[in-house]
Amino acid sequence: MSQTYLAIGFSRKYVAVILAAISMAYALAILFIVDIARIQDVKSRSQTQNLVRMLIEQKTKWLERTLVDYADWGAAYQHLHHTVNPVWAYDQDNFGKSLANGLSIEYAAVFDPDGKEVYSVVDGELTKGSVVSKIGGVKELVTRARATQAREVATGLLIAEGGLVLAVASILSAGSDSSVKLDSRNPSVVVFGDRLTDSDIGQLRDSLGLNSLRLVPAGPGVREADVFLRTDDGRVAFVLDVETIRPGEEMLRAILPSFGLVGVMFAGLLLWLARQGVRVAGTVQDAATALQAAHRAMERKAHYDVVTGLANRAKFTLRLQEALQTRDKPVSVLFIDLDRFKPVNDTHGHDAGDFVLRLVGERLKAIVKPDDLCARLGGDEFVVMSFDSDEAAIRRLCKGIIAAISADISYGEHTINIGASIGIAQSRPGSDALEDVLRRADLALYEAKTAGRSSYRWWTEASVTSVRISA
Repeated sequence: MSQTYLAIGFSRKYVAVILAAISMAYALAILFIVDIARIQDVKSRSQTQNLVRMLIEQKTKWLERTLVDYADWGAAYQHLHHTVNPVWAYDQDNFGKSLANGLSIEYAAVFDPDGKEVYSVVDGELTKGSVVSKIGGVKELVTRARATQAREVATGLLIAEGGLVLAVASILSAGSDSSVKLDSRNPSVVVFGDRLTDSDIGQLRDSLGLNSLRLVPAGPGVREADVFLRTDDGRVAFVLDVETIRPGEEMLRAILPSFGLVGVMFAGLLLWLARQGVRVAGTVQDAATALQAAHRAMERKAHYDVVTGLANRAKFTLRLQEALQTRDKPVSVLFIDLDRFKPVNDTHGHDAGDFVLRLVGERLKAIVKPDDLCARLGGDEFVVMSFDSDEAAIRRLCKGIIAAISADISYGEHTINIGASIGIAQSRPGSDALEDVLRRADLALYEAKTAGRSSYRWWTEASVTSVRISA
């Protein structure tokens, strides 16, 4: 009898131990899954923030390149520095309504050598002295720009009329126009400002496939880790309010009900628990697959240009950095700037401009080798990264690019003609940083544009050789 009670007691204890072990394993499994879900949600939010920040940086880079095109212009130097000529600037729309209507640049101003605002256009309307009154910190930005060289840009995140403004400033220069006489006064400064409006935020939201996206002023007690943007003076900070994809939360919704049911029935339904585990594993796999698909889609939007389908600046930078670190042979970088592209937008509209940009992308892809990379940096700027280091081959490639881009383009009943200027630089294996190669290619492009349209220029250690190609 005692042995029977002992056996029963042992059995009960054994069962209790098993039940306790299963309960503990069950609890640990739930904690583990909850932690995985939390990590997935944190990663998803971080990736979304990085993508938004990258798109804002690309918008700023586009604004910088646009400013340089206007500030490095001999006619602008003559009509906005020597004297202020509103007829040339506004009435003839050289620095007028097209900035707001065509380029979405809401603020444009010129500051004379004494720092006085002598010409300004706000939302396409000619005003006087209004940019200083509307944008806080613009005078400090002008001071920083005056300390730079031609084609260099001072950038700031400022506050205007209660909203964020991406502001850039650069000194006026005559560029390559030798007919314009330079004077000895301090340089005048051009300022462009682009509001970061709800519409812009909406475009970022839609491009990333998000349900909501807002920049909200940071309140008291906000953690520094949560600050997304801060103005130049550091007085106003913003946090990113975004409803990101939450794969971890979705996974918990799918798993926890099943785990709750299993928790109630696990003592007598171990077999059912095993089958349920297989189903849960399938649910987790589906959630992970959905997450991977969403991240791949977001990564494509962040690394490929939406107009041409080519790689964008971020993708190009990553590929070039990888090539410089892994290859023991030179890499050729061709900076391509379209000639006569601005009149396409001004005359035929931005639909025609996008059509031309897509066609240029197709022509570039048809010319380069399969292993080479074509990218659109923004605006009318393209780049080709070629692994062919032979100088003769690169020259043939440049001639082919110029010939292809210069070919007639039919748009409706119109025939459009553009051209291309190319700056070429080659890396030096084992010694070049990414910034060095890009800087040399940009300098070569500047020399090519100075030499004239439809030309390319090759940067070397000893000299720069220019070749003129007939259009």
